Amino acid sequence: MQYKKILVPVDGSKNGELAVTKAVFTAKRNHAHLDIVSIIQTSRFLDVYGHMGSNTDYLDITYRRTQEYVEMLRDAIKEKYDFDDVSISVESGNAGKIIAELMPQQFGSDLIMMGATGMSALQRTMIGSVADYVVRVATCDVLLVRTDLNNKRQ
Repeated sequence: MQYKKILVPVDGSKNGELAVTKAVFTAKRNHAHLDIVSIIQTSRFLDVYGHMGSNTDYLDITYRRTQEYVEMLRDAIKEKYDFDDVSISVESGNAGKIIAELMPQQFGSDLIMMGATGMSALQRTMIGSVADYVVRVATCDVLLVRTDLNNKRQ
């Protein structure tokens, strides 16, 4: 199978950036398009009553910094790998649902390449992980990245 539209969710983590690198090489081999997306979990900005309250300033700052981050990734891919078939997006909401269900449908993704979780077993048990959710629910193939281009764990 040849992949044509690869979705790469990023969160600023080392594994997320490893996924971007591997996705670039996969896209080049397959003549595919990359969609790089970062999701802001808006629930983290709610107060104890479930309201945004005065946290909207923090949300605005987070959105701006996240937009700068994905733009930096796009520009680095162009410069370092001479690959420019890349779109970027910053969304907000439930990361698992957006990555596994909404984005593949919206973008027509046939592969999701994402960094494996950096959470401990206890954290995954308590709050779950986006990667776990995406693997279970995604409407397309999912590849979890744990290694660099030489398949060495970082």
